[in-house]
Formats: sequence, structure tokens, C-alpha cells
Amino acid sequence: MPDLQPVLLVGAGPGDPRLITLAGADALRRADVVLYDRLAAPELLDLARHADGHSDGHADGKVQLIDVGKAPGGQTVTQDDINQMLIDHARRGRRVVRLKGGDPFVFGRGGEEASALTAAGIPVRVIPGVTSATAAAAAAGIAVTDRRASSSVTIVTGSDGDGGAEPIDWHAVANVGGVIVLMMAWRSIEHIAARLIDAGLSAQTPAAAIERATTPQQRVITAPIAELSESARTLNPPVTVVIGPTVPLAHPVADLPLAGWRIVVTRPAAQSASMIERLRALGSMVIALPTIEIRPRQDAAVDAAVQRLADGQYHYVALTSVNGVDTLWNALQHRQFDARAFAGVRIAAIGSETARALSRRGLQADVVPAAFTSTALSDRLAAEDLAGKRVLLARAALGSPVLRERLADAGARVDDVAFYDTVTPTPDPDALAELRHAADLVTLTSPSTAQGLVRMLRDTDSAAAQLDSLQAVCIGPVSAAAARQLGLSVAAVADVYTVDGLIDAVLQLASEHPSGLR
Repeated sequence: MPDLQPVLLVGAGPGDPRLITLAGADALRRADVVLYDRLAAPELLDLARHADGHSDGHADGKVQLIDVGKAPGGQTVTQDDINQMLIDHARRGRRVVRLKGGDPFVFGRGGEEASALTAAGIPVRVIPGVTSATAAAAAAGIAVTDRRASSSVTIVTGSDGDGGAEPIDWHAVANVGGVIVLMMAWRSIEHIAARLIDAGLSAQTPAAAIERATTPQQRVITAPIAELSESARTLNPPVTVVIGPTVPLAHPVADLPLAGWRIVVTRPAAQSASMIERLRALGSMVIALPTIEIRPRQDAAVDAAVQRLADGQYHYVALTSVNGVDTLWNALQHRQFDARAFAGVRIAAIGSETARALSRRGLQADVVPAAFTSTALSDRLAAEDLAGKRVLLARAALGSPVLRERLADAGARVDDVAFYDTVTPTPDPDALAELRHAADLVTLTSPSTAQGLVRMLRDTDSAAAQLDSLQAVCIGPVSAAAARQLGLSVAAVADVYTVDGLIDAVLQLASEHPSGLR
């Protein structure tokens, strides 16, 4: 039998994927198998999908993701089945993560799973999570304890009688004082409120219902406990209920400028993390749908260009994207070269993001145009003495000919070398479905992202109607022109042709249309 790794019971937090602990995120990146609950954010599963260095538990080296979520009114997998799956995968020597919403040991059956594993001789480690028992209230501006009003909090499950625990003593709960937090209780809230009132709790006790706490879909409704179920009847689980004297003391929660907006990010998966993070921090529900994938080339043309660069044969290197920087640098390293290959070479970058990608590798861009376009870069370079100078143009296989032609017209000897191909990846079906039915905006950071998006949609039915319904925000005029030519409606174009400029354009659009574009 292989060495047994401890099974990790990991708390996913209250909803926002950024609220998982660092230890929890690290466990997901190292996992071979993840058994996850219904409320685990898809972005957390992406941590496991995109991680490198998995063990050899699978022939393809990929993590195995197993949905064991329990939906209200039914179970897809029984708890005994979950326990057995944990045991079986652990006995195969795999690194197993059991990903549970909130905290594993707060109404999460983590104790049962830990006991089953221990009885089977398998080590267990718990990585606690932020529980919605307190986080939901905090996200709504409510303190569960406040020395002005309450020095205690009682957390109760609405699943009364589930398992072998003693039935809930609602009389004791009603009379203990302080704040009461009800979890997994929304479908029974009218009955539970009546029980509490019958047990002596005032019908006018302040209460709050918090739907999908900490996520962009969060909604909060307050009312006296006797009226809460009627006032908040439009809410759907997961809903956390807070009852008690701290509810009226809630501080106003700052509005997020993109709250309620569903925004599609089409950048390649490897480059989209910071953009997605910022949009989420502004309150947006982000739909990650990479419409292009970067595939570095390893061919004779790349080998020859790298060797000429290392031999000092180039006077200039021109880079038109972060992808060009990445693939050129990786090609150099693959052939055992480093930054010394750029000695005596002037480096031209199309814009600030490309310049920053160079800077991260210890290289300083000598030429950066004021406007971040190929035309502006060619104008800036043409102003230099290029007669007889050799230029390496490292970029995508299907790059615009404008830069090459302008440099040649200025007398340069241009080696236009394709360091990478831009291809359309297989779309995630869930993200594609959200794009079709729920997206407010789609962000386009290059003509190729627009082209990839249209290719994806044309593989589905009624593509023309889908294109007509999409509103695009583009990183610059070149991307906007490509989007319009493809039949997309352009709602806004960034003034500064960077991701930050793109997000600023989204914010401006949202401020001008507070009720949305639909």
C-alpha cells in the first residue's frame, strides 16, 4: 500500500472565493483529488485545475474533481458514499482535499468525515474556513456581538432533527439573549420564527435575511422577525438569518461600483488573474471565458532568430504584446540564453504593459510610444535612423503587417518572426451558457479575443442573435474596429490602451447606466 497522505478537510469560506485561507488555496493547488460541495465557488476549483506539479496519481497528471454536493430536497451522493470515496482515494496514495463551504466543522459534517477517516486508519488535517455564521452578518454591516447591545451569539441550524443530535430547544434559543444566527433555515423560516415567538421572543425583534453573503449577488432585507419571511420572500438559499439587538446598529456597507454587473473576461487564462481580481473587488460577477490561447512555437525560424539575437546581429527588438515578451524570453531560456542576449540592442515596446513585462525580466524598454498601437510604434521607430539596421519583430503568427511594412519603408531589415500562435480554445460550457443568457458586458483586449469570441459563438445556434445582444468594452480603437467588423456592438473604448484603462472604461459606463444596459 502506498504511503498515506493526510486527507485535508478545507473550509472554502462564505462565498467570495477570495476569502479562502492561504493554507486552503495551497491545499487545492497541490491536490490530486478534490471532493467539493454545492456552494464551493467555481474559481476555487480553478486553483486545482490550473496548478502544476500534481502527483502521478493520474496518467494525465490532472486533478480529479468530484461533485458531492447536496441540494435541498435531495442528495446526489450520500454521506456514507462521501466517506468511502475519501477513504478509497486516500488509500491509493493520493492527495485528497474535501472542500466544504464555510468552515468544515460548523454544520459541515466535517466531524463525521474526520471520524470515518480516522477509523479507517487514515490521517486527517483540518484547514479551517471563514464561516458564514459570522461572515454573512459582517458582510451586511451587522456585528454579531457589540458591547452596546449584545455580549453573546447563538448559532443554530435550521435542519432540526437531522442526524442523531438532540432536537433544538427553541425555548432555550429564544430566551438565551443576545444575537441568534440561523443557518440552513430559510426554507423553514416561517415555522422557526413562529416557534421562537411562541417561546417568548418578541415578534418585533429586529432581524435580517442575507442572501449569498460576500458575493456580488448579495441581498439584505431587514424586518421584525414576525414579518421577515413575508418581507424577504423573493430571497433564495443560501440565506443566513441574523436576529437580535445588533441588527439596527448595522453600519452602511459601501456600495461597490460594479455590484450586479456580470462581466465576461476573454483574456487567456494565464494572463487574466489580475484583471478578474480587480473586477471582483469592484463588485462584478466575473465570467471567465478565455477566447484565445497562446501556443509558443518551437521551430527553425524561432531558433535562428534567438541565435542571431544572442550573436549580437540585431540593432532593435520590437515587441507588440506581453505574449511576445513571454514567448521570446522563454525561447531564450530554452536555449540557455538570458538577458545578456540583449546587450547593445534597443528594445521597443508597444505600450506600458509590454514594457512592464520586460521590466519584470530586468530589461528596460528604450522606445515606448505615447499611443499604444502598432501604428504609433512604427511612427516612433521610423523617427530613428533605421537605414541598414536589422530589427527582430517578435510577435504572433497572424500579426498586422503595418509595423513590418513601415519599418521596411524606413530602411530597416526586418525579421518578422512568429514566436507564438493564437488559437481558439474549447470553451467552458458553463461560462458559455452564462455569456449567452446573463452577461452585461464582454471585455476585449485585442482583435484576437474578439475573433475567438465570435468563433465560439458561431459554433452554437442563433449566433447572430447572440452577437447582437452582446455589449463590448474594448481596450483600444484597433480592438473596437475588429469587434465592430465582426458584428459586435461596442459600448465603450478605453482612453488609455491598458487593462487599467479598460476597467476605467467599464466603471465609467456603469456610472452612466446605473440600471444596466439591458
